[in-house]
Amino acid sequence: MTLRTFILSGLLLCGSAASGKDELSFKEMVVPVKVAPAQDSITAAFPFTNTSSVPVTISKINVSCDCTTAGVTDNKLTYAPGESGTVTAVMKTGNFSGTVDKDMTVHANGSTYKLIIRAQIPDIIRMEPRKLEWTKGAPSTPKTIHITISKELPVNLTTVDLTGDAFDYEPVTVQKGKEYKIIVTPKSTDKPAFNTIWVRTDSTVPRYKRQMGFLTIKED
Repeated sequence: MTLRTFILSGLLLCGSAASGKDELSFKEMVVPVKVAPAQDSITAAFPFTNTSSVPVTISKINVSCDCTTAGVTDNKLTYAPGESGTVTAVMKTGNFSGTVDKDMTVHANGSTYKLIIRAQIPDIIRMEPRKLEWTKGAPSTPKTIHITISKELPVNLTTVDLTGDAFDYEPVTVQKGKEYKIIVTPKSTDKPAFNTIWVRTDSTVPRYKRQMGFLTIKED
């Protein structure tokens, strides 16, 4: 065996030992949860079984977002061979919309397990596009943000505000409670600019009370 082969074999063995052995078998690694329009948090359960011949201890669970917390049922951390348990995660839905993945990592006996909550949050208010762009020095051509409201939750647009003063804008009601548009025109494209446009509604659900769009004049 050459020195190079010996070193490579040693590295492979070390890598194998460091990665650990999968001893927990999860029923599902990705759990989809459908969210009701007014729901402000969701819970997902990840049942598992110790399929190994040795006790397994969960040392920690890391979450990827402050909006998510996770723990093990009854705070039980060590599982004998053949014993089952459940990791439970709670996610605050906040201002998210559409399909949102939030993951967590379970550490146990040197192995890691990535679990994902797949929240399916109704996209009640659609702004298309959410970002309008112009190029520095180009004509100040009007552009339009189209807003459509889903039938799942009645919502009316109440006000439109601009953070910044580089653009003129005109809100237009196409069909009350269903369709609106905002016509935006740069006051000048002589220099770069970035403004935020806020659309506020009469919704009682926090995530639908306001929506944000972006207006940019960018360098060529």
